[in-house]
Amino acid sequence: MAKKPPPSDDEKAIHHHLIEAESWELIKDPTRAVVEYMHVLAIDPQHVDAWLRLGHIFVLGLEWQKAIQAFEAALQIQPGQVTAQKLLALSYFNLGQRGRGRALIEDAARRAQDASVWVLRAWIVSSIDKSPANTLAVYQDWGRRFADPLTRQAKPFSPRDLSPQRKLKIGYVTADFKEHSIAFFMQPVLQHHDAQQVEVHVYSNGDPDYLTATIQQWVPHWNDVRSLSDSDLCQRIRSDQIDVLVDLSGHTSGNRLMVFAQRAAPVQVTWLGYMNTLGMKGMDYRLTDWGADPAGNEAFYTEKLFRLECMASYVPPAYAPLAESMPMVRNGHPTLISLNNSFKITDAMLGVWARILNARSDAHLIIMVKEVTPEAAQDNMQQRVHDAGLPLERVSVMPQIALSRFMELAYVADLALDTSPVSGGTTTMHALWMGLPVVALDAERAIDSSSARTLLGLGLAECVAADEDAYVLTVLDLLENPERLDQLRARTRPALQSSVLMDYRARTTELEAAYRFMWINYLLKTPQYLHVGHDLAAALADADQKVLTRHA
Repeated sequence: MAKKPPPSDDEKAIHHHLIEAESWELIKDPTRAVVEYMHVLAIDPQHVDAWLRLGHIFVLGLEWQKAIQAFEAALQIQPGQVTAQKLLALSYFNLGQRGRGRALIEDAARRAQDASVWVLRAWIVSSIDKSPANTLAVYQDWGRRFADPLTRQAKPFSPRDLSPQRKLKIGYVTADFKEHSIAFFMQPVLQHHDAQQVEVHVYSNGDPDYLTATIQQWVPHWNDVRSLSDSDLCQRIRSDQIDVLVDLSGHTSGNRLMVFAQRAAPVQVTWLGYMNTLGMKGMDYRLTDWGADPAGNEAFYTEKLFRLECMASYVPPAYAPLAESMPMVRNGHPTLISLNNSFKITDAMLGVWARILNARSDAHLIIMVKEVTPEAAQDNMQQRVHDAGLPLERVSVMPQIALSRFMELAYVADLALDTSPVSGGTTTMHALWMGLPVVALDAERAIDSSSARTLLGLGLAECVAADEDAYVLTVLDLLENPERLDQLRARTRPALQSSVLMDYRARTTELEAAYRFMWINYLLKTPQYLHVGHDLAAALADADQKVLTRHA
């Protein structure tokens, strides 16, 4: 047998640069990793893996233009390469080229049985198509292929105490107990849980930060599960005999939905992390309320809707100065601002904002985007701003900033503009808390109407528009009436402060009642109770009698 020839000098150099690049990536120094991958490509421009790794770094850095160049190069060398197609679709989508991104991800899904491709397809399609029925269909496409087969194979649960009234073991699964919107919602819940009613376990799948230790002190049973496989985590949760397991991530980064697909607990619930249906049969319930999901919305979810009176709590950041006066008085012109994640800014939304600025020739607009550097922010948004007909001289694109600086933006802007179809969530509450009113579009899907329903619930109906024309008129009317706008600014923080969103003990008590009703449903083997308006004492007495009769 002929011996394999020794590696050439070029092959040795490529191997060295790849090892170096991987080392820099491991210690989170992407700039040096990029240099090493560029060395590889200088030697071998046809090196597909180097193009893929380079593009991946640009995606993580939200440098979409550069990512597109890398993935297009990879696809020229290897047409149909699934990872390149998937991340190129994501890059197109984030640059506003939504149709192009959709076509690419649809093609990738047709050829690849890859869960990440199918869930990205669902997210892109549902972000473009506002139909709740179509949203359900694309998420079910993912669920049928990847989650539901695991649920059908799930093992039965080992025997446990089936008393309706005993203390329940509640498990929260999340990657986001850190400086993340989920943390702002969950802090008061963890602080106010009644230890006589529930035993709280957290299964944390995310990298910790300064806030994690604070959250951890309120949790009696904290588990760092980053190193566990889905099967091992499922077994851990089953061993802990968790009664109600709560997903706080949905399809976002760091989720452990495949653990839920394997049926880690008798009752499984999704809450807060993802406003669309998950599309999987293994998730029993979705915690929501009548505002986010009016009667009839049951048809648009694979989960059963369990309605609270109010689906969430809100805790403002520790540093949150109140801007009581309008910047337009100081600046001599009104300033509007968009605070939402840049993927929510569609070309159609930019067109609506162009109508506002063209009608009000002294108005300025700040568009805050998720990109972390001014260069990336400009690269990714400038052409879109121009194409939408916005006056470039009155539009500023701002990169992502620290939360402390974010909470000072009411000193800069007079009015915040919400996005559609996907609206703000925590961002809207932060804006209101800092004294910055928000104008929002109402909608049918919960993910699209989050800001509108929040504003309506706070008594700020004058900020909610039924359609784009009304949205434009609402903004212009407020700018034409600075006294009304000033009064509105004075109402935003008090409206939040006195709302059910900040009645933490009541929200947590209500949540515990929801878990108890779900447990009763499990014991009765039927979803008899699907909102907290039922008489809990009567439900417990009925369950006691039926469970006793069954085991007599």
